[in-house]
Amino acid sequence: MEIALTGSIKPPLATPAPYLIIGGFRLVEVVALSLCDYGKVTIYVDKRVDLPTSLEGCRFEIREGVPQDVPKLDVGCAPYLLKSKNLACGGVKFDLGGEIYVAEPLNSLADVLEKNVEFMKLALNRIKALGIELMKGDVRGEVRGDVYIRGKVYEYAYLEGPAVVGPQSSVLPFTYIRPGTVLYYDSKVRDEAKNALLDAYTRKQHGGYLGDTYIAPFVNFGAGTTVSNLKNTLGAIRPSYSSKSYKKLGPVVGEFVKTAIGTLIYGGKYIGPLSHLYGVVDRDVPPLSIYKGGEIIPMDRDKAVEYLRRDLEQYGRGDLFPFYYKALFEKSLF
Repeated sequence: MEIALTGSIKPPLATPAPYLIIGGFRLVEVVALSLCDYGKVTIYVDKRVDLPTSLEGCRFEIREGVPQDVPKLDVGCAPYLLKSKNLACGGVKFDLGGEIYVAEPLNSLADVLEKNVEFMKLALNRIKALGIELMKGDVRGEVRGDVYIRGKVYEYAYLEGPAVVGPQSSVLPFTYIRPGTVLYYDSKVRDEAKNALLDAYTRKQHGGYLGDTYIAPFVNFGAGTTVSNLKNTLGAIRPSYSSKSYKKLGPVVGEFVKTAIGTLIYGGKYIGPLSHLYGVVDRDVPPLSIYKGGEIIPMDRDKAVEYLRRDLEQYGRGDLFPFYYKALFEKSLF
């Protein structure tokens, strides 16, 4: 089985769209999981990056470059394959039989967060149907509901599914994990997280709340960092990167972002990759910026390159430097 994933999801991140997380897994994994019955799945993408994957039980391969003769599906449509293999989405039909399902593409990470719990339930049910064991990690805390665990859950932690704790990830003591939360790979979290998607190598090891928020890889949250996902007025949150509004929505935090102790981030904000935050963040922050005292200061390019190198080396992922250097400094994505 061959399929190509094309298109993009807003706001811009350095990580290619097919590697974004929804339903507990990367989009390429969601496609593989959906088509697992058809044997090995080959997924073509515009850009390939050697980020970890955590799905077990389905054979798949990711190849860079999209052939003309391979069926193509928009990345915003891919999660709906968990609902039906006969899919009409984004003006494209993908038909492997069964009842047709008509859907609108997920255009933004706010849409992803809005639908995440729904797709996670489908993904975990699919995993169980394939006979793949959900809980294979070191579980010492209390778990309720379906939780895919390949990492460690410490004593005095409480997990409420659906949720995912990926390989080498840790739910630290006295932590409350609420539905929709993902610790994808080698990520750590303490205190409380609800519908929070933490990509690989992210650290949130101190007190603070994460809710309805998307966190890209290699992010570090200082002690006391908390995000908002609800207005005091209970009114709609309208992020700058989407034409829609949402009742609950936290920030989207890009790769390599660092927050100082006591940082507070308003709901619906976009924090661009490789930015450093201090204090109360009540607006979008462009990539490669320092936000402090309400002021946005462009980061020195040479220092930013060095920060990127240090971040990758501390996780033993210096091999990713050329990819992220190109994405952040040469690609003109931002």
